[in-house]
Amino acid sequence: MHPSAIIRNFMSNKGYYEPHTYRMSPAMLRARQPYFVKNMIGLAILSAVPIGIYLYTYNFLNQDDFEDIPIPPLDEATIKELQKEYEQEKKAAN
Repeated sequence: MHPSAIIRNFMSNKGYYEPHTYRMSPAMLRARQPYFVKNMIGLAILSAVPIGIYLYTYNFLNQDDFEDIPIPPLDEATIKELQKEYEQEKKAAN
């Protein structure tokens, strides 16, 4: 059976959906109305938790400072060697 036929059969047996447009009937809208505010509050709380964790992590990671890590100076020969390796990797990737 085609999935749309299953949905059509399910929704047509209920009195809460209009048979041709599958929109909620006024009775269904009235039945859902008392729960709307509570559902939106729950959605706000459930959304705030991961957003808060993300913002805290982003803020914490942006405070990281790498100035205390010493960077050894590179001589010219090492720089040329690293540039050659980079070019070879770039050519191999293409």
